[in-house]
Amino acid sequence: MNYQFHPSPRPSSLELLTDEQLLNIFELAVQAKASPDFIQIIESVLAGRNIPFLKEQLEDLNKEVKE
Repeated sequence: MNYQFHPSPRPSSLELLTDEQLLNIFELAVQAKASPDFIQIIESVLAGRNIPFLKEQLEDLNKEVKE
């Protein structure tokens, strides 16, 4: 089967969330050991936003979960 993904011009549900809501979902997904694909999708949405402290906060969340 030959399938190509064509993104919708409408924003995804994740894109409609506030920065704080999305960071909370990311933290919960990491803690719950959600699929790496799902976590990567959340990271991609976060990366598309202009959050100055984002990289440091994501690293801190990952460290907290691993401890």
